[in-house]
Amino acid sequence: MATHPSFSPRKILIVRLGSLGDIVHALPAQQQLHRMHPEAQIHWLTESPYVPLLTCVPGITKVWVVGLRQWSWRSSTKPFVKLLGRLRQERFDLALDFQGLMKSAAVAKLSGARHVHGFGAASTRERLASIFYSHRVEPRPEENLHVVEMNLRLAVQQPNSSNGGSQQFSGNGRASLVPLQIPEEAAKSVREKLAESRIDRPILLNPGAGWVTKQWPAHKYASLARRIQEELRVPVVLTHGPGEEDIIEEIQQAGPRFCSFPTTILELAALCRESRLMVAGDTGPLHLAVALGTPTVAIMGPSAVWRNGPHAPADIVIKRHLPCSNCYKRTCDQFICMNIPVDEVFNAVVRRLTK
Repeated sequence: MATHPSFSPRKILIVRLGSLGDIVHALPAQQQLHRMHPEAQIHWLTESPYVPLLTCVPGITKVWVVGLRQWSWRSSTKPFVKLLGRLRQERFDLALDFQGLMKSAAVAKLSGARHVHGFGAASTRERLASIFYSHRVEPRPEENLHVVEMNLRLAVQQPNSSNGGSQQFSGNGRASLVPLQIPEEAAKSVREKLAESRIDRPILLNPGAGWVTKQWPAHKYASLARRIQEELRVPVVLTHGPGEEDIIEEIQQAGPRFCSFPTTILELAALCRESRLMVAGDTGPLHLAVALGTPTVAIMGPSAVWRNGPHAPADIVIKRHLPCSNCYKRTCDQFICMNIPVDEVFNAVVRRLTK
């Protein structure tokens, strides 16, 4: 792709408000921007839960909290207006909206950045978001690009007035591992918790997911954990975030009880580095493990593997291929896409451990 070396942004604003998996998928693009423009300041606009993670990523100068989760039409607009004023004072040369929503696109535009880049209407979650962009990335119709590769394309987009502000690409982007600088406090906490249970190099099972349609049944996770410990002689740790305690308890009731403890995002990252494998659905912890180089086995339901699967060639995906596959539904009357046998997942774990 031809670039324009004369365009050397001094300040860049990344807009990716959430969720964990989506933020992780945007980190290789941020790293690419940092390599392309090592002298530039890169700012990131997000929601408060992801600030600790982003402050540990090399190349990010400042993390801003947008606070739209707490905002409503009945709320005062003063904090939001104040935020926009502070953003405009930064005089960004470039803003990139990796979210593709009306609210994220509007904030990118209102930041006052000279150039606002985003995806074309066909690739945004809300088609009208693209009207806020001065330059757009649109994949070719025949391409099936992973979201990491889409984000990388947006990162290398350069202003080009000769094509009316829109640009198409061919070929595949290259993702990289994210060199996350995990604080020693988080790493020490994880090591101590593992030592208390006399566990070394466990396999992580993460049964939770943002959508119920992405969750493999808890009783199957229990069976898988039991087989891993009994047949492979490898310890298992169940990971979970806030609000997922009931899923963990359901697994524990199926017995025997397995090691499990809540973690912050940074503690989860440290736990991934202490582990030999993670098994999970299409969820943030899975993608965090991939970004850190931890081997994974993904149990995929309504998501397309080519778009949302682990972006690492050695990782294994288990998925049923049905007429309704890749529907991206958050609820389902049949719920058959996650009806995957324990044997199939266990065999995938064995294969991945030997790669």
